[in-house]
Amino acid sequence: MNELLLTDQDLITAMKNGDQRAFEELYGRYWPEVYSMIYRRVGDREVTKDIVQDIFINLWLYRDRIIAERSLAPWLNVAARKQAISWYRKQVSTKQREAQYQDSEALISPSSTEFEAKELQDLLDREIERMPVNMKQSFQLSRYENKSIREIASELCLSEQTVRNNISIALERLRSQTRKFYAEPANLAGVLVILFTKI
Repeated sequence: MNELLLTDQDLITAMKNGDQRAFEELYGRYWPEVYSMIYRRVGDREVTKDIVQDIFINLWLYRDRIIAERSLAPWLNVAARKQAISWYRKQVSTKQREAQYQDSEALISPSSTEFEAKELQDLLDREIERMPVNMKQSFQLSRYENKSIREIASELCLSEQTVRNNISIALERLRSQTRKFYAEPANLAGVLVILFTKI
């Protein structure tokens, strides 16, 4: 049967059974709509792309938990709203951290800050080395060599969607390590700014 004739429910059922082609079909159907919803709330194209990728990564990773009847649109609407709210909260939190860092900058030893930045960078480097080969290569070619998704897909002989998935999952793994690092009271606020200029 032609995939274009399949209903959302057909595709969702297939996706839950691990059918990546069904996922890619849903992605193609809804990416523009989800992008538009997020962009209206965020107003930044690059941030919007990252958020949309996160939504679809979660759709695939947690596909067995998806509850949707007839259409995937309601689930995506809820996910888009939650992600936009989460982004706004992070923006507020980041501004508060930056203000706190600026207020206390004179009290922070530069050598201490540099040491913590290096410690965190070492932690992230170790996490990158633990990644599956294709994921690590996709991430490094994207972030360190500034190659496009198409260029990476061609070089690694992968589909563009697989490359996008690899990069998004790699970023989430690094974010997870960063959150663990900042859970330690000894790690100072402000190093986060240094970190994300290096990722």
